[in-house]
Amino acid sequence: MDTKNKNIIIAVSGSIAAYKTCDLVRELRKKGHPVTVLMTKNAARFVGPVTFQALTDQKVYTGDFGEEMEHIDIKNTASVFCVVPATANVIGKMANGIADDVLTSAYLALHCPVIVAPAMNPQMYSHKAVQRNLRTLKEDGVLILEPVEGTVVCGDTGQGRLADLKLIENEILKIHTGSIS
Repeated sequence: MDTKNKNIIIAVSGSIAAYKTCDLVRELRKKGHPVTVLMTKNAARFVGPVTFQALTDQKVYTGDFGEEMEHIDIKNTASVFCVVPATANVIGKMANGIADDVLTSAYLALHCPVIVAPAMNPQMYSHKAVQRNLRTLKEDGVLILEPVEGTVVCGDTGQGRLADLKLIENEILKIHTGSIS
């Protein structure tokens, strides 16, 4: 894939794991890859947009919509779109074509590969509705990077912790550059 003038789009949703996305963005930028960040309003409750702006040296798109058609502009520059962390809410919206913020609207406008890295409470992750939505996304061609087993912030244990950042980075770079870092 010719990645000249193409960006890695990192879409952040409202999970406590959002802080880990800062390290992912930092690593991608350290390796010289252009990154654009989109955030839901809930994501901005965990990590401020100014943090991602400092890490990317780019405007960070947040919440609903700006004055311009940002979700359309974003699709024109995307080589890969990765939602990390992906909450049950965002997964459900993506699977059902709901576009009520910049993240979900950009997803529907895209014509590039999409990666979703869920992170949530293990009981939420195993819920039939979440699993059904993940199957729908897989059927739509979305690569799902399954969460790992462990203890989550609330103290529950099970599958729900964000996948390893190096795995996420490698999958992004496989698509963006055609190689593994």
